[in-house]
Order: sequence, then C-alpha cells, then structure tokens
Amino acid sequence: MTKLYTKLARVYHEMYQGIFDYKKHFRFYNKILKDYNCHKILEIGCGSGNLCPYFLKAGFNYKGLDISKEMLAIAKEVEPKGKFIQGDMRYLNLKEKFDAILITGRSFTYMTTNDDVNKALKSINSCLKQNGILVFDNFDAEIIFGNFKRNIVQTSEYKGKEYKRISTNTPNLKTGWTWNWHTKYKIKENKKTKEFEDSTVLRAFTKDELKLFLKLNNFEPIKTTRKHGGITTIAKKKPNQKK
Repeated sequence: MTKLYTKLARVYHEMYQGIFDYKKHFRFYNKILKDYNCHKILEIGCGSGNLCPYFLKAGFNYKGLDISKEMLAIAKEVEPKGKFIQGDMRYLNLKEKFDAILITGRSFTYMTTNDDVNKALKSINSCLKQNGILVFDNFDAEIIFGNFKRNIVQTSEYKGKEYKRISTNTPNLKTGWTWNWHTKYKIKENKKTKEFEDSTVLRAFTKDELKLFLKLNNFEPIKTTRKHGGITTIAKKKPNQKK
C-alpha cells in the first residue's frame, strides 16, 4: 500500500482539504442515491472520512470502509458518530447488504490487474441487495494516455501549512492502462520545510473496458459520465439467474 495512506495519512487528510471539494462531491452522490431511492450505503475508499458527515446529516444509513487503519483513525476523529470498518474491496465479508456501494476518490485505480478488478466487482456484487447500485469513478484511459502528463504540480494550504506535491509519471502498461506514479511532498510550516517521497502504480480504464468487466461480474451498466480526465460509472446488480 502506498505511504500516502499509511505513514502519510495525516498529510493526505490535510492536503486534500484544498484539493477536493467534498461538499460538491457529496451533492453529486446525493442526487444519484435519491434518483435510485437508496438509503443504506457503503462507501469504499472512505479514507479519512471527509464525506461521512454529509451523508449522516442527510439522513443516510452510512458505513465507511477503507483498507488503511491509519486513515480510519483520522475518520473517527472527523466524525465520531460515523461507522467505519477496515477491509479490502477484493475480499469483502460483510453480513449486511446495501442499497448502494460507492467507491470514491478513484480508489478503484489501485485495482491494477484484471484479477484485482474481477475479484473486487464480484466481492462488491455479493454485498448489494437485489437491484442495488454501484457508483465508482476512475481515470479515463483515453484522456490520460491521449495526452500523458509526465509532470504535475499541485499546491494546497491547511491551517498555516503549505503543501506542494510534485508528481512524476511514467507509463508502464504492464497490466492494462497502467503507469508509475512517483511523488515528492514538500510541507512548509513556520518557515521550516519537510519532504517525503512515495511511489505506486495506478490504472486507468476505457469506457468499454469497464462495461465488459461489469457484465462479467453480474452488473448491468446504466450510465457513464466522462469529465475532466475521469470516468464515473453507475451500474445495477442483476437479478439472480434462475437455473
């Protein structure tokens, strides 16, 4: 697992306050959930719990799941009333079933092999009620690789701290539309600067790839939206086939 979600969990939490507009993200998901009459939801990749307070305030029966115990520890600080569990989306073993499962923050991008993708979708399908929906976002391969950016600099501020993330990207294409992501973090506070480095592999998908993966794992693709280098997919769990 990348250090961003373990040793650098606090860095992630603080830096992303200025990168993500969580209120805007909630409005996006809220509309979809209301359109499909969903009340009981699971957020996979909930991270440090930034969306949780919005879902609870709106009256959803919410549970957050993340693979990182460090991120979940912060999530419990952010929303003490929230229900959070540690788990891997490929190996869910939950007794309850949900109206909707959201995979947020492009967390699915870490499913870098076809085996990862199929295991995750099969596992998620088993945790949905009949006709339950899956909503997840990914990097759009056609956009990412059609205009591949090798160097990206992002800045953010949080309570007097200045964050700079310098990303260096190199294609590897080993297990799909995958690339190596190397990052350097510079954190300036009280005229002192700390630096950290991290590396991982990410994966983008095409619209057709996602549709086929979903169909292979008992989902019916409903809608795909492509915007700003991302691709968001809504799919419905198919009814069990009669033998």
